[in-house]
Amino acid sequence: ACISLKDPTLAVSVECCLRSFMKAFCCDNYKDESVLQGLMSRFYPKGNRPQIIVSPFSDKLYNVHGRKACHPDYLTVLDTITATTPVIINCLVDMRGIETILVIKEKDKARRIMQKGRPPKNCREAFTAEGDQVFPNRYYTSEFSMAKYLSGDIETEINLLESELENLKAQLSRFQLQANSVTEDILSMENILNSTIKTLKKTQASENQVKAAISELETASEEQSDDFTSLEEVAQENQQKIEVEKQAVQEAKAELDKQRNTSEEADSNYSSVRDKIDQLLEEIEPLKDEQLKLETECVKHERNLKLLEKKLKTHEDNVQAMNSALSEKEQELQENVEKAKQISPERQHVTCSTKSIDTEITRLKKKLKVYESNHGEQEQVIREYAEALSLYKEKTNQVRDLRRFIDRLNNIMSDRQNRYKIMRRSLSVRCKLYFNNFLIKMNCCGSMIFDHNNETLSISVKPPGRDKDGASDMRSLSGGERSFSTVCFMLSLWEITESPFRCLDEFDVYMDMHNRRICLDLLLELSERQHLRQFIFITPLNTSNLPKTALIKIHHLRDPEREDGHTRDKAI
Repeated sequence: ACISLKDPTLAVSVECCLRSFMKAFCCDNYKDESVLQGLMSRFYPKGNRPQIIVSPFSDKLYNVHGRKACHPDYLTVLDTITATTPVIINCLVDMRGIETILVIKEKDKARRIMQKGRPPKNCREAFTAEGDQVFPNRYYTSEFSMAKYLSGDIETEINLLESELENLKAQLSRFQLQANSVTEDILSMENILNSTIKTLKKTQASENQVKAAISELETASEEQSDDFTSLEEVAQENQQKIEVEKQAVQEAKAELDKQRNTSEEADSNYSSVRDKIDQLLEEIEPLKDEQLKLETECVKHERNLKLLEKKLKTHEDNVQAMNSALSEKEQELQENVEKAKQISPERQHVTCSTKSIDTEITRLKKKLKVYESNHGEQEQVIREYAEALSLYKEKTNQVRDLRRFIDRLNNIMSDRQNRYKIMRRSLSVRCKLYFNNFLIKMNCCGSMIFDHNNETLSISVKPPGRDKDGASDMRSLSGGERSFSTVCFMLSLWEITESPFRCLDEFDVYMDMHNRRICLDLLLELSERQHLRQFIFITPLNTSNLPKTALIKIHHLRDPEREDGHTRDKAI
């Protein structure tokens, strides 16, 4: 399917909107259309081929912002569908105008928005969730109750189609019974009509015979009247004969009138004619009719006997075939029972009928075929499942090992964190002690407060002679005292760190000679004590008073060149 829905509940409304475009094809040019028509002619009748839309393909969607229907609460059909290619969306925009059709699930809201006021801008029509079509001046109810192409529930569709198939089969069987009964009635009526026609022909033949007899008698009476003068002797006898013949003619005429009345009554009323014809046949030829009936019945019985013998032979063959099939089925049943015992050792007792079980088996086979078409063959699925299961177990073991490793790492990190806190506290205490020891060289006292939680450090220094003064902030110290305190802080940090290189730049700029001397002594003492590390001190002051040892190496830099304006002009 090239079209899919963002909201599956709108499948009926979208199908009712698109209708025949659900099965339409898109072609880039008329040459492709002719090729597609040739392919369709193999599978579709000429009048039932799907629609073909010819439009040049484009990789970009149309810009429909200027003519798109706008509503703050409801989306258009264009917003509710997605397609595999922009060509489909562009064709639906051209052919159906889906950007101007809103989808409103509730009927009442659709009527209120489209008909009880001015419709939204650029909106031509709307569809409800049941597929009803709403225009500004009319309303059409949908004939569809479920989606045919965009529904995602295949099981529900299969169940509905199976129920419809059962209903159609029941209707077909009922129509076949009616057709058989009508066919039997037609055959019986044709037999009755044929017998009536035969009887009518016999009656007409009898009537013609009577008319011929009457004409012969009339001819004979005329001849006798012509010879009356010459045959006076036999006149008396002929007169008697004539009277007898006239009486017979009268009787024949009466009989003829009776037969005519009978024929007319037979034409007007079929039932009365049939009764009179039967009565006439019974009076004229009762034995012949009975003989014909008996002969017919005898032939019929002989034919039925032959048919019954054939049926008996056929039934015997069928019984023999059924016995052989029964033995095969029993053997197959035994094999199936053995196979079933391998799956379930205990026999399952069910209350369902055989037909329902066969239906369930057929449904499961169809479902299995669908699953196999979607996921592959059973052996491949079992193999993939075994591989996935082994991979899952392997990954489960790996996850369990990783969790154990993580727990171990967590324990190690907790231990390291505790050790780190202990070491941090130890370093803080050592730094405080070294700082106080370095300050004592200058007869000062001070303190350091480490706040590890807030990551702050507070330093307070009290110079000699200010013990009674409450101020101990570094900002209250002089420049030399602050520089010396800073050097003491740096030395304290050097004592607790393991860096191989130590550098200080212009550390004694603001110190007086006394503090500078104490500071240099502290630095030299530390460098001698830690002679495996490299110390670099940079100062702009004089270093001639430093002791001459192998551990100390002094580098003097040349003074920077300072030229006045005349010299600079001359150099230029």
